[in-house]
Amino acid sequence: MNKIKQVIETFPKTDIWVDSFHVEDHKAAIALGSVGVTTSPTWVSRMMLNEDQQANVEKIIADNPNDNEFEIMWKWTLAMGKERSKVMLPIWEAGQPQKGRFSIQTSILEYRNAERMIEMAEEVDALGANMQVKIPATTAGIKAMEEATYKGISVMATICFSVDQAVAVAEAIERGMKRREAEGKDNTMLNPVCAVLLGMQEDWLKDYAEKNNIVVHPSALPWAGVAICKKVAEVYKERGFKTRILTAYYRHHLHYSEFFGGDIIMTIPYKWQKRFDNSDVVVEETMSKKVDSKIMEELFKLEPFVKAYSENSFVMDLFDSIPPVILTIRYFTQCYEDALTEVKNIMLPDPLK
Repeated sequence: MNKIKQVIETFPKTDIWVDSFHVEDHKAAIALGSVGVTTSPTWVSRMMLNEDQQANVEKIIADNPNDNEFEIMWKWTLAMGKERSKVMLPIWEAGQPQKGRFSIQTSILEYRNAERMIEMAEEVDALGANMQVKIPATTAGIKAMEEATYKGISVMATICFSVDQAVAVAEAIERGMKRREAEGKDNTMLNPVCAVLLGMQEDWLKDYAEKNNIVVHPSALPWAGVAICKKVAEVYKERGFKTRILTAYYRHHLHYSEFFGGDIIMTIPYKWQKRFDNSDVVVEETMSKKVDSKIMEELFKLEPFVKAYSENSFVMDLFDSIPPVILTIRYFTQCYEDALTEVKNIMLPDPLK
């Protein structure tokens, strides 16, 4: 039905990216109109576990005899990113710095270490002109984003679940850009982005309601991530932040259809792109439409939603203690460790097998 093409043509400011590290997904998504790529620790793990990467890893091991599995894993991620980001270069080279981007996340294991994340950001940025660096919106991550921006790196905040985190992200990026401006440096090629994780927000709130025996109308919970993201968009517009919002982690079509017409990025796994492309979802402007007041009344029964939706709920020093942040870091870490185990198995093959 070509619904994605219809969205792109109707709303030129609404960009579609694909969330995947797989080459086949990239090519297929570009054919549907995607103009960027996001990856994550989950995709790094899937690529390591589901693709035949043994020869690539063995070469990196041979070339770096003093490296442990963590260092080998990071070098392999960079090598894959350098090669696979080329698919987006023609779009980037067309002259629009917001399009044709390929994002790689700093190691999730370093979420508390600002200096290491800055170093990793520089390594990712050096892979190619169209690279984007994902950094978690943790306490250390916010600090890393300002410094990386100052160094001329296009950053993308991730693991963002609250208005306070999103504002801290945008303010950090503004500080970095202003420092550059004060030194006469050009910011026109920067592409700052803040990813708001919709599906994981919803997953967490469902589990919270279940654990605490709170009855919320079942039609309300699918709107939780949507409501928070729309609030972030409202705040960004009011304050004139240069950072763009990106929606991520899809569970249903509201995570797609409620953002039509916005100056926003939607990074959608290819399997969801296929579903949306063949759906009967009406293509009409929805970004400016507020979530129904009755839905909001239901969501406000959940204290974590109220905190995520409201400003001044979390100081930056407490970002690491936000429950969905903890849950996501735990999940990403487990995925990453699964891939590390595979690297270790290649480095030290079991002699009994």
